[in-house]
Amino acid sequence: MAERREIESPELDSNRLKLVFDRGRTSAFTAPMDFEFLKTHELTPAIHGEIEAFLDRQSNSHPFQFPDWMGAGTSDEREKKHCAIVRVQGQIRWFAHCGVSFPAGKWLRPIRSLVINRGPACDDADLTLYGLRKLLEKSKQMGFAYLQIAPDWVERPEWSMASALISDGWESLPDRRSSLRLDLKAGTDELLRSFKKDTRFNIRRSERQGIAIRLAQDEAGIQEFQRIYFEMARKKKFVAEEPSHLSHALRWVVKQKGRGALVLASKEGTPLGGVLVVRAGKRGWGVFSATVKDKGLTAGHLLQWSAIRWAKERGCAEYDFGGYREGINTGPASFKRGFCEAVVHFSPSYKYRLDRRLCAFLDFATQARSKWRAPGNEMVLNSGSHAGAVEDAER
Repeated sequence: MAERREIESPELDSNRLKLVFDRGRTSAFTAPMDFEFLKTHELTPAIHGEIEAFLDRQSNSHPFQFPDWMGAGTSDEREKKHCAIVRVQGQIRWFAHCGVSFPAGKWLRPIRSLVINRGPACDDADLTLYGLRKLLEKSKQMGFAYLQIAPDWVERPEWSMASALISDGWESLPDRRSSLRLDLKAGTDELLRSFKKDTRFNIRRSERQGIAIRLAQDEAGIQEFQRIYFEMARKKKFVAEEPSHLSHALRWVVKQKGRGALVLASKEGTPLGGVLVVRAGKRGWGVFSATVKDKGLTAGHLLQWSAIRWAKERGCAEYDFGGYREGINTGPASFKRGFCEAVVHFSPSYKYRLDRRLCAFLDFATQARSKWRAPGNEMVLNSGSHAGAVEDAER
């Protein structure tokens, strides 16, 4: 027999919502519920405002879920972005910003999947499952091969979705994310004292060196950061953000003011780097950062400290360092650990196979592509074959 749970929602003071949830395939609600699936570029300003207000009330929201994060893009790109909404008594109670992916690449564009990056957002476990079930129904109707989610849920005893999702038919994927989150409840001086000795030293040294910190206000500041960011990506050989997306995200944050800030560092007019900090609810994220390698000048620690203070001054209770690789003692992981050692572990990504025949083909193509990429098979890779499954998911 399916397990039944009865909960009351704390959000609706009048006409408190009574939810009777069936862990099987059905659920019943005494309050009116509506599921909406909208193209992102067709959202009205009023709906944009509703979504942002809802995300600011959730503990598992993320900046990537804001509909404006990705920008309008080309006409083709606009058709690949959707917003899924569950309303209870007219109020948004569950939200997912979705992107259309072409897992078989441009050669087999009819094979599509739906991807949710850092979502869905909803603090109610039962409504989270309800919203996902409604989205699965819609995805099936639209002919998607599979639905994949990469939520920003921190696993904890009172929030463990794994068993419910697996029983619903979702597959847990092997990738697991973690990050460092700094508690901002302490005073500014106490926060600074909590950092490692080397981190405090580098912050104070940068201040003594006269490194100036400012917030970008216009296109000149945005261009300054982009030049440093892409030059750093070239030198360190990491995969950079797509230029048009980075430009849009920077412009959106600079324009929004209270949503985030592009923090810039310079010395006597010479740019030294920047950090993009973005707020969602009571949490701030260090999303993008880049610095110039200059002998004797270390702006990175002061930039990060300035971003942390910006988040604290805007009422954030936590600062997320934007990902962390455990067991690494050099590079970004070591740098971030100088500020905080509180590791949080997120739920894995999950995948639901809507069309098992197409998914079996994609699995075969992915395995074949991996085999072709194995050492000694370089000639096969250069033969012009396009059978490999190339992931083209929107982020």
